[in-house]
Amino acid sequence: MANYFKFIIPNNADGTRVSYSPTYHGTMPKCPKNVIVHLYNDREGYGIAQADDKFIPKEVIVLDEAEALGTLTELMDTKEEDIYMADKLLTRWDIEVKDGK
Repeated sequence: MANYFKFIIPNNADGTRVSYSPTYHGTMPKCPKNVIVHLYNDREGYGIAQADDKFIPKEVIVLDEAEALGTLTELMDTKEEDIYMADKLLTRWDIEVKDGK
């Protein structure tokens, strides 16, 4: 059974959103195993992920499946630049090489 959860994407001291790497699913001392991130909402500062692990960190907000899938469905066709999911999430960190560099 998959456990869905919402995690916070923090801000820098100047109010801008922090930079994070692929598969980031929050800041916590112990992480669940086999985490799959489905959404990064940089505009509102959260993400949605799931894990098969029974361990749920206290730093996350547990979501039931209907709530998680409802949010994902609601945002599926968004054109917002700072919301990443589905195909847009897959290309979030693509780096284009220009001028041979």
